[in-house]
Amino acid sequence: MTDRKKRPQLSLPVADDTALKRILSTIRNAPARVYAPSDDSLLMIDAIARLPLSGRSVLDMGTGSGILGLYCAMRGAKVTVSDIDEAAVEEADHAAEALGLRITSRLSDLFSNIPDRFDLILFNPPYLPSLGVDDRSVDGGPSGTMLADRFLEELPSHLGLTAEALLLLSSVNDPASVQLRHRKLEFSTVARKSFFFEELQVLRVRLGNELTV
Repeated sequence: MTDRKKRPQLSLPVADDTALKRILSTIRNAPARVYAPSDDSLLMIDAIARLPLSGRSVLDMGTGSGILGLYCAMRGAKVTVSDIDEAAVEEADHAAEALGLRITSRLSDLFSNIPDRFDLILFNPPYLPSLGVDDRSVDGGPSGTMLADRFLEELPSHLGLTAEALLLLSSVNDPASVQLRHRKLEFSTVARKSFFFEELQVLRVRLGNELTV
């Protein structure tokens, strides 16, 4: 599987290449404890690039380096970034200032400090299966879905009726089983990329009929 702890040479998506280069140049010196952009981050960018963002309220959950939130802010979105790690929140703030962007930042364990609803919520969670959580930027518990499951349980209270979320999972997480555990939500796969050991998928998540009445 892709090693989330490495800082690889990235192959940028075709769309918004210049904007991404600016962001990556700005965040390249983030502390090692802050999750650096990797193939999963860029697959999320590919999915986000297809969406209208101008004027929409966007939450970048578990922002890490801030790349997703910064990209959305460059596209004209009203962005909130959040992370459980204070260093990540601080780095996102510094990067936004350097890029001349305005964002809101919050220190939060998932939605614990976020009462708002959003038009779009992004989450690229720690997804590597692990016996414990030694590195919370990559370790996702026994099946790798500990944070993803918590996110999906809490998500409905933070989505507007016509809103959506984008969630990244790996084939090692068995995305089909994740969807079965959250039957009240509607899922569709909007981006995917295969590697030697895994396939990464970006799932679009919307409120199901039972939650929109």
